[in-house]
Amino acid sequence: MSRTSAVRHSHTASREREQETAKRDYTKWVKRILSLLSPLYCAFVIFFAYHSVFYKLVLIDTAKACMIVTGISVLAVAVMLYTREQLLTKLCSLIMLPVMVFPVMIYFGQWAVLAPMLAVSLVIFFLSGFGETAKTVWGTIFLLIYLLGALVYFVVTSMFAPSTVTTLVQEGVSPSGLYRYEVFNTTDSSNGSTKVSVESNTMDKVYYRLFWFKIRGLSHDVVMERPLREPEDIQITWDTKSRQEITEELEAISENVEVTLTDHQMDILGRDAYQVTFSNGDVISMKQADYHQTVITLGAKEQEVLDTDKTELKLDELSDKAKTKLGITIEDFKTIKLADLTDDDLATLGIPEQGDVMYYNDKVVFRYYIAILEQYFDISKQEITIL
Repeated sequence: MSRTSAVRHSHTASREREQETAKRDYTKWVKRILSLLSPLYCAFVIFFAYHSVFYKLVLIDTAKACMIVTGISVLAVAVMLYTREQLLTKLCSLIMLPVMVFPVMIYFGQWAVLAPMLAVSLVIFFLSGFGETAKTVWGTIFLLIYLLGALVYFVVTSMFAPSTVTTLVQEGVSPSGLYRYEVFNTTDSSNGSTKVSVESNTMDKVYYRLFWFKIRGLSHDVVMERPLREPEDIQITWDTKSRQEITEELEAISENVEVTLTDHQMDILGRDAYQVTFSNGDVISMKQADYHQTVITLGAKEQEVLDTDKTELKLDELSDKAKTKLGITIEDFKTIKLADLTDDDLATLGIPEQGDVMYYNDKVVFRYYIAILEQYFDISKQEITIL
């Protein structure tokens, strides 16, 4: 080979190496960028898992919902397999499988949407860039999580679920559309029972007219009676009444009707929520913010009584026993007679001028403004239910 040919061959080889390096760098950055899509699908799975705990899933159009979830899942698994060596994709493969335990247990049977997500979680975990040892360890842990979850779910549903048959016999929505009700008949070893529950009709979530997540854990029972009433003997009616009319009706029943307000509602009204009487005889009325910020200074005698080395304690941190030892008494002003609230006060608390009143066999069982005052449907009161 001549010297010229050798030089030409060397330059060609060098250019090929540079092109190969550039191609590898390009592929590396493409994978890094595409791996950013992995957390999006992971977030979708987490979003679904969160809703499984607090909402009941109703598929408005099962076929379309299945097609959409399957399409997204196929795209996601293709991207995640292509980027399986990237850190983000590896982390997502570890997160999705244990997170899916919640919807699998709670939405068991909704395979139209569960199957695609579960399949992606399994495929990307077993084909991710982790070594075989890591997959074995994590796989064992995830298997134990699913077995433990299944065991807990079985125990809860078999041991704590009542040995009765409950049937939904009637349901409907209030005239304003703000509330809905359900009537359940329960057959048991006795004469059975009838229950009427009311819940908010505005806290559900509907996505793309396909997925209807119905809020649960916030229903308020307004009727619970024995024996069971036959469906034809149950009459639910609604009426729309003004705030003033409802107040007059309640006061006609009794002048001592009371409502319990929250600290925040007391602040809205500008009223003191607590009255504190100290051991020296001082009596101080406080708003909730002042009450929660009040600090009690402890002298040697008080420290000995409470058996503590602290020199200061917040008033709201003291137990009832500790308050008694220190000679402190607290009166709660948050339970108020309805007669002491003016119509302007009710308006200030956000109660509309008029609203829904529900009747069960001609008896009033639900009034909209009591529900607002007592915060029946405040999200902070939501209970976690899996039965």
